[in-house]
Amino acid sequence: MSKFILKYGRDERVKFISHLDFVRCFHRAIRRSKLNFEFSQGFNPHPVMTIAQPLPVGVTSECDYMKVGLVTGLDNDQVRDEINRCLPPGFRIYAAYRLKAKEIDLTKINRAEYIVEIECEAPGDINALMERSELTVPKKTKKGISDSDIRPHIFEAEDMGFKDGIQTIGLEVSCGSSYNLKPETVVAAMEKYCEGFVPSFTAVHRKRMLIDGNEVM
Repeated sequence: MSKFILKYGRDERVKFISHLDFVRCFHRAIRRSKLNFEFSQGFNPHPVMTIAQPLPVGVTSECDYMKVGLVTGLDNDQVRDEINRCLPPGFRIYAAYRLKAKEIDLTKINRAEYIVEIECEAPGDINALMERSELTVPKKTKKGISDSDIRPHIFEAEDMGFKDGIQTIGLEVSCGSSYNLKPETVVAAMEKYCEGFVPSFTAVHRKRMLIDGNEVM
């Protein structure tokens, strides 16, 4: 039995699949494969599997991670290829890494990078936005919706251009159990603070997840 870290992603074809449906899909893929799950102990055994920062519905990714227990003698590349063989189109395992100890702790993920495409008539001024010392917008928490200053949780924001009514921005923001900032909340701040900016549609892609500025693997 071994613990693996899997780096995976999903594209436009499956971005509206919920987190629970993805978990069920992954379970079925393992059952179809040459691999076997490691199961927990006790009266209700279940596959040993932990997903770091589940994707919201509608978001694509190339950098999500899970820790999973597998019973296999296959090497890292073989595990990756075997799972990909059994996953449906739209999901992909980019890398598999057999843990030698607790050298990768997914609970320490604290930042994420996103590419955000925003449909709008006129682009928002990202530079002016980042010059502000405070960006207070409604944010959903476990206790409900309350005003929150999200400025300390935006580490980088880059205007990547405006073409054919689409403004593209790059973001590096807080991500994790301590504070999780969704790109859509940043867009809400742009709508509030950027004069003439009225978004009508937003597409979000998660590009990297980081632990203290370093990519997980």
